[in-house]
Amino acid sequence: MNNPLKIIVRVSAIVFALLCFAGYMFSLHVHNEYVKEHPKTKSLEDLKVWAQREIVQDYCKRYSYVKTINNETSHQRELSRVDNSRYLYVPQLVRNVVEDNDLPDSYADELFHYVNKEIDKCQ
Repeated sequence: MNNPLKIIVRVSAIVFALLCFAGYMFSLHVHNEYVKEHPKTKSLEDLKVWAQREIVQDYCKRYSYVKTINNETSHQRELSRVDNSRYLYVPQLVRNVVEDNDLPDSYADELFHYVNKEIDKCQ
């Protein structure tokens, strides 16, 4: 009678340990994604490098994909999604990064204009 109880306790302890480990790994993943999207810096040049890497390259990649679509309806729909992300997502992301770093609003304006100019080059 004692033996099955030991097995149940041991299996429960192992399952609990695995769940704790999985939760820890997931929290590390979420933290790494947050750090990737929200760099900590006080330098405008570092923010421009980050924006080039994270925002502009992503937009250019999606825009080049849209140009390869042959179906006119799908092409317009995807182009609309890409443009909406440019005008809705990009300004908010820039604003969030500037606010997270406690930088002046002028940094947000300058970074946003830089990103817009770089995105225009993709088109």
